Amino acid sequence: MAQKKKSKKNSTLFAAACVLLGLLVILVIFLVKKDQIFTNLKETAFFDKVFGSTPTVIENHEPVETKKTETIPLKNDEVTIKIETEETPAAKYTEPEPEKPVESAKPVETAKPKEETPKKAENEKKQQATGTTELQLCFVNIDGDGAVVRQVIKRKVAKSDSPLTTAINLLLKGPDSTISGERNLMSLIPPETKLLSAKVQGGVAYLNFNENFEINSYGVEGYIHQLEQIVYTATAFSTVTSVQFLIEGEKRDYLGSEGVLIAAPLSRSSF
Repeated sequence: MAQKKKSKKNSTLFAAACVLLGLLVILVIFLVKKDQIFTNLKETAFFDKVFGSTPTVIENHEPVETKKTETIPLKNDEVTIKIETEETPAAKYTEPEPEKPVESAKPVETAKPKEETPKKAENEKKQQATGTTELQLCFVNIDGDGAVVRQVIKRKVAKSDSPLTTAINLLLKGPDSTISGERNLMSLIPPETKLLSAKVQGGVAYLNFNENFEINSYGVEGYIHQLEQIVYTATAFSTVTSVQFLIEGEKRDYLGSEGVLIAAPLSRSSF
């Protein structure tokens, strides 16, 4: 008899445990699905239809915003990863502020070209108007100690097709005494010297003179300075670096009886 009572008691406890477990399961499900249940009851108006009114809890319930999932394909296109992103409410439209007027930039001042000096500009205008050019001529003068000093002057002349020939012929005529800057100058080139021909080839000016070019009454110093005068005058042109002297169309080894070497072209460094 006692054994039957004990068995009946155990059965009752088991049944109670099963009921309690079932209630817990229902409670868990309710808590998990609470939002969906409340939403469904609100949307279907279940309580209004059955009981005539909806409880405040159900009426004030707002469904939780659902989460979207984005699928990101991997390189092998076989596996996808789901990333949950919360939906954000649409941003409120705000009217943009009116743009402030932009101040106009100040114009950049361009650098003005330097004005040429009035004298230089005036000289260039005169040369253009009259068709003149400026040549450099080399003369000499005697200083207080009696030494011969080289003196290069500039002279404006009419333009020509052979400026080198013009310069050498002016040099052979000697200084112009009507020009104040040339009154104290002299030339040691022998009188009656004439230029027979002139050409420039490879930077060398081939100047051909008559026989009078070999007669210089001032001796060795006279020969050296007459060569120096011609070399400095000819090399004032950018196309000439040295001078090869010819006498009557022939190349001579020496100039005059004093034996000044002229076999090779002479440059300014030769003096």
